[in-house]
Amino acid sequence: MLILKILNEDKWLDDYDFFKNFKNSSYYEILLDTYENLNTKILYQSHIHGQGHIERVILLSMLLAFYYKLNEDDTNILRYAAALHDTKRVDDSYDTEHGYRAALYSIDYAKIKENDKNILQAVLAVHSRPDKIMDQTINEFFVKNTSRAKYLSGLFKDADALDRVRLGDLNEKYLRNDFSHDLIDFSQTLFDKYVERQ
Repeated sequence: MLILKILNEDKWLDDYDFFKNFKNSSYYEILLDTYENLNTKILYQSHIHGQGHIERVILLSMLLAFYYKLNEDDTNILRYAAALHDTKRVDDSYDTEHGYRAALYSIDYAKIKENDKNILQAVLAVHSRPDKIMDQTINEFFVKNTSRAKYLSGLFKDADALDRVRLGDLNEKYLRNDFSHDLIDFSQTLFDKYVERQ
């Protein structure tokens, strides 16, 4: 797995103070566990939305979980959202329903508490739909704690959006969280180093 080589060997990561703190945290252990147990067989095969994208979004998700001090349950939702969000793509085009399909058909790959599954489903479905229908999408999964689902959806949409640097069209005005803006340069460098190693 290419991302592990970057994490283990690349010195540029030490240029970011937040990364040094992250590496010494329990969130880093969760990150490594996520990579170790990533089901690569179900990932969409693509240079745009395939394994490389998933590996980077998992890292960006865990950095956001670390910065915002998410508890274990919310961290698990975020990491499985990152691992599963593009599993039901059928092509690389603009497709607002691939997240909804992943919510329906990939949910059983997530090892989370049973009563958190509908929140993960909502986060998956929301990630590929416009923000203006976020509430409606969350309600489709009968989520009781809508504020929690909205918060985690916003974090995950940012993690996914940050890897838009690979397409050259990240628009930072759409990022929802302060720390996401601090991750823009990191995301670009991460992508550049990933490409160099391919």
